[in-house]
Amino acid sequence: MQRNNDNPRWYTVADPVGPPRDWEPAGDIDNGYDPRLPEHAVRYLNETRPEDRTRPDDVERASTANISNAHLNEHGITREEAAFLGTVVKAMNRDLDGYDLTESMMQLKNQYDIDEEKLRDKGYLKRHTGASRRAYYSVTFDGQKACRVDKEHGYTIGDIGADTPHRVGIDLIKQYYETLPETQIVEISPKENGGELDVVVVNRDGNRAAIVEVEAGKVTADPDSDANIRSGIHNYDSVRKDYQDLVASTGDAVWVARNHEIVGAILRALTSGDENPVSIDKDVIERVEDGRMKLETLMKNHVNGEYDGIDDIVTFKQLRRVIRENRTADNAE
Repeated sequence: MQRNNDNPRWYTVADPVGPPRDWEPAGDIDNGYDPRLPEHAVRYLNETRPEDRTRPDDVERASTANISNAHLNEHGITREEAAFLGTVVKAMNRDLDGYDLTESMMQLKNQYDIDEEKLRDKGYLKRHTGASRRAYYSVTFDGQKACRVDKEHGYTIGDIGADTPHRVGIDLIKQYYETLPETQIVEISPKENGGELDVVVVNRDGNRAAIVEVEAGKVTADPDSDANIRSGIHNYDSVRKDYQDLVASTGDAVWVARNHEIVGAILRALTSGDENPVSIDKDVIERVEDGRMKLETLMKNHVNGEYDGIDDIVTFKQLRRVIRENRTADNAE
């Protein structure tokens, strides 16, 4: 199978959002303010952000005109909380004016007076963290009923069951390929061979450049993670099915993972079961999973050229860096 191995690789540590690691507050600043935390990073970005970055005042607020007081009381939420839930759903649908899904959702939360813990306890809201101090939210099906805004799905949008981090990964890989001059179109959730793919990339010459599978999973930093359940991906059969889809496709076979924990989970899935499509030592997987082995080393020493279903593995953080570099280069020309 002919693969396109000319695309740039992503194996460089990315700079996180927010201030440098050695940041310390000045003496006249409230010591309770630490922009290394998701809640405070929004303030830091507001004070230092470029002019073209989204500002909270620019972001649309979801309407609650269709929600009665009786409905709010039935679901045990305030009107502000209903508006916040609706805003998150609209963001998940990529239908929130003034907001880019790849940005932290803390700026959305900060617009509303809500009891986040209550919404999570009621099963209406999930919070996801752990990626460069960003925080994301997903609204559950019960939460969508409470705010009367439905999560959309299908072609150009995404899987109905996907939480926000999965859709963030799709948007990041879409933005990456759209920075490449040879890209003609990036398709989200196209159907093929009776199934649904995450992303397909077609070049201007009409040939398929890549098929991409995004795995967001659960990471240990997620506050709603169950301490009794291991982080990672729990549907190994689905991951192995994704691998076979990648093998059957022309173009690069690309995996996008939320972080190194999820890379390890992908490898565990592909090395388990009755028919193992991939053979990588458990020790290697553990070192990738806990961050002791870089993806560059994994690819160079254990993957490259060995498996038709893996041409590249990239994390959200690496994608952000490459997108930023490509856009900077374009602006300099």
